[in-house]
Amino acid sequence: MKPPFPPVPYDKTAVRPPYEDLPVEVRDDIAAHLGGAPIRVEVAGGGFTSGFAGTLTAANGRSLFVKAAGPQLPFVSNAYTQEAHINPALPEGTPAPRLRFASQVHDWVVLGFEAVHGTAPRLPMTAHQVDLMLDAWARAAEFLRHAPKLNDFQLPPMSVGVAEKLQQFNEAAAGRLPLTMLPEPHQERIETLARLERYVWDATESGGITHGDLRPDNMIVTDGQAWICDWSWPMHGAAFFDTACFLAVARLGGHDSERLFWRHPTAHNVEGWQLDATLAAIAGYYLSSAQEPPIPDASPYMRRHQRQCGLATLDWLAARRGW
Repeated sequence: MKPPFPPVPYDKTAVRPPYEDLPVEVRDDIAAHLGGAPIRVEVAGGGFTSGFAGTLTAANGRSLFVKAAGPQLPFVSNAYTQEAHINPALPEGTPAPRLRFASQVHDWVVLGFEAVHGTAPRLPMTAHQVDLMLDAWARAAEFLRHAPKLNDFQLPPMSVGVAEKLQQFNEAAAGRLPLTMLPEPHQERIETLARLERYVWDATESGGITHGDLRPDNMIVTDGQAWICDWSWPMHGAAFFDTACFLAVARLGGHDSERLFWRHPTAHNVEGWQLDATLAAIAGYYLSSAQEPPIPDASPYMRRHQRQCGLATLDWLAARRGW
């Protein structure tokens, strides 16, 4: 699918403060974990929130990928706090950068991860990049099937964690939500989309664990491996849900999402109706979010990202249904 407007530059979406703008106490805490003040700071260009994130290197050669957020960004600091608990509980072997330290510095949350020296994916992604990222998710999903430490966190099922977000076509069908971003040919299909969407909880019920936010911009690619980042919102649910989310974005670059989905290990034993219900729910979430006003201090690309992902997901569903 070719995006109807310029693709989102996923490696340049972020609006982040410079390292020098962090409070002195936060910088002192980071320097203590680095073994000295950083002599090189590489601020991360990707992401849609505006917390600090970047790779810092000290004179001793030690590097860490550091995140920091203060009270002016409560959603971000909450996500970082959640990630500080979740990351150490990920099963051994999960392709995710590991947490090296977590600090509460007054009302700031500061995290340091092992630094993975790779690249942020850009659209269109190469077939090699897509294969590496899908392989990383296949391995992670397999490890997450047996994750006893994560069970201690009482992760919510998807039907609780994202209950309202994945029923937007039903809201539209009930007259409670105008979907202004829904293309005209599909406006007449809202009832059909709502019926498909209602089955998403049956479709994704599973004893597995999802990442909850699997997108190319939450991954890092090296020559021979991809790494999955930002483990703040895992939930109990079917792993193929994340596979579908990822492949909707890959579709924007012309990749065959249908073929890639069915050959992925997470699609084993999945039936067509389950994928259709999932795609309807994802499309409704993205398209309803895309029509919301911009979020202050967040990336100016967020709404464009959501619109493109929603249209790509709907395009995939339409191709499957012969619309």
